Amino acid sequence: MKLINVTIKNFFGLILSLNILFLLCGDLHSQDLDSNVDFSDAIDAEEKRSKWGTEEHKQSLIDEMSSANVSLFIDEHLSEITEPSRIFYKFEKFSTLEDNFVGNVVLNIVKIDEEKKKYITFRYLKGRNKVRFPPQIGAKGNPVFMLFFERDARDMQRLTGGNALFFRSRIRHAIAATETKDISLNFKGENISAQEITFKPFTKTKLKNRVNRYKTKEFRITMSNKIPGYIYKIETFTKDTQKANDIVRETLTFQGIKTNKELREIYKKRKDSGDKS
Repeated sequence: MKLINVTIKNFFGLILSLNILFLLCGDLHSQDLDSNVDFSDAIDAEEKRSKWGTEEHKQSLIDEMSSANVSLFIDEHLSEITEPSRIFYKFEKFSTLEDNFVGNVVLNIVKIDEEKKKYITFRYLKGRNKVRFPPQIGAKGNPVFMLFFERDARDMQRLTGGNALFFRSRIRHAIAATETKDISLNFKGENISAQEITFKPFTKTKLKNRVNRYKTKEFRITMSNKIPGYIYKIETFTKDTQKANDIVRETLTFQGIKTNKELREIYKKRKDSGDKS
């Protein structure tokens, strides 16, 4: 507990303006997934993760954090990854009112320096669904859940005309008030211990006009320290209580991890065999 308190205090010392951070996040260009990425404008990953935590009642959070906050913002999800690697996720969207699609999300740990700091870039979907995120340095937690929430907040803004800052704030506050639930997860034919975080950010919030469609929107995060990067699945489910035909489900699911060395060997074998896939 002392370690958690010290870590949180360090986080609060780093907290700047959330608005400035997210504006920068929206303006910066994405980087390629190779070792030539320019990290001169990269953001501090742990500072960013701390800023997703609730700003209000900071002292009370130091004394008593929710287990969901600890699981997402304190636990070191990437500690077992000790060499440059890529973590692969599948993103799926089902909607009754918009186009459905399936895409890929890649978290690329480009390098790990002598201080064990990780340099990370992202590929978040492609084409018209692509979302650009700046690289990060020094991440200890898995940033992918924050990218999912950020895209989700932007999408809610796009669809409703509401403010993304409002949606982000409600998500952060909901996490701060949520406890984890221990569950058993079947992963690759084996039952492993896992944790589930479920919350509805907008249930007790007064919403107007089109924003009201998210009144019962549910978020669910499934995590396990048996899975590289801890994040197994993130899900959202929306069903407009006033329009039965308005349903949206989005999921991000862990697919696997490969070291960059393994990927180079796979590429070399394909090249040698003439496989251009």
